[in-house]
Amino acid sequence: MSLTFAYRARTPSGERVSGTMRALDRSAALAALRDRMLIPSAIETTASAFSLARLFGRTKPNERLAFFRAYAALEQSGVDFSTSLELLIAQTRSARMRDALESVRSDVERGGDKLWAAMSHRPDEFTDLEIAMVAAGEEAGNREEVFDRLAVFLERDEAMRKRLTAALFYPMLVLFAAALVSVYLIAFVVPEFAKLFASFDVAPSPLMLALLGITALATNPVFLLGCIGGCAVGVALIARALQSAEGALAFDALRLRLPLIGEALRKTILARLCRVVATLLQSGVHQVRALEVAVPVAQSPIYSQAVEAAREAIAAGRAASLEEALRASDVFPPLLIGFVRVGGAAGNVPAMLARIAAYYEEDVESLLAAIPTVVQTAVTLGLGAVVAIIVYVVYVPLSTLSSSIR
Repeated sequence: MSLTFAYRARTPSGERVSGTMRALDRSAALAALRDRMLIPSAIETTASAFSLARLFGRTKPNERLAFFRAYAALEQSGVDFSTSLELLIAQTRSARMRDALESVRSDVERGGDKLWAAMSHRPDEFTDLEIAMVAAGEEAGNREEVFDRLAVFLERDEAMRKRLTAALFYPMLVLFAAALVSVYLIAFVVPEFAKLFASFDVAPSPLMLALLGITALATNPVFLLGCIGGCAVGVALIARALQSAEGALAFDALRLRLPLIGEALRKTILARLCRVVATLLQSGVHQVRALEVAVPVAQSPIYSQAVEAAREAIAAGRAASLEEALRASDVFPPLLIGFVRVGGAAGNVPAMLARIAAYYEEDVESLLAAIPTVVQTAVTLGLGAVVAIIVYVVYVPLSTLSSSIR
């Protein structure tokens, strides 16, 4: 799998330049810099593909979508490369994307790079998937068609991501609101009733005493500081654990086991992987390279590891087909492997991967429609249980008070 390198260098005229680039190893990175007539002074690897900095630092998908869609239209209309980039740079609203396109234009026109090579020098703006597809399009001479496919893929992937985020946001909001209501009832309502009962010398129930004890403990400054400190230490330890391969795999396994939500995440990952590999294969990318590009696209350490193992098995000759390589990992479901087997027998694996991707996308839609209803019902029942406990806690002393008044 390719790595990201940060470099500092000088041009033949002595001008200082810096940036990032993708290469298989340090030697390949140095060779690429020499090909660009740059004299490197420092070069080092940066964060991995799963780095949050890279994930959130990259340009937004809709910016890249607009670029690919517009460039395809311009090239199909016969507009030359220089004019196309000039028009796209002028209409780009993001300063970061504008700088990236200007850099790409400079590398192509002045450095003599191919478009995909110029894009590969900006890994924080263009993904491995996009670079690989553009490279395949340039080799096959159908760059505008590939750009159209890229735009369609980005459009579909972004729509799926937004639906998943929206479906998970609502349950989290409901849970937060229910927690606030529960805290208010226990911290403010129950103590007021306790004061009322104390003024009439009515003994509180054991359950009320327990709730009052919890409230007193939760409002104790020492306890609060201890909780804040414990949470800070816990967050730091979790963040450190997630930086290791074992921690990332454990967290990924945990989230994929969550009821309903985990299933939606799993099928979303499978749909994205199938769609990416199908799109790359349809664009003429070699199978091994397609799997290499799909590794970071999964955004799941478990599935990325499985895809990388499948790629290595095919490259080393340990697996004769994609079906055999995927089956060896025990991660991919039998349905997906069955579709790949049928596609291999028919000589049309990309089409079958696209079909299974569509199937998983429809499944995710059904799950996303069900998640808010299930979570809302569970939260309503939980909140009802809390209210019932508080009503019971208040009712027992009230009944004693009313009897004493009579």
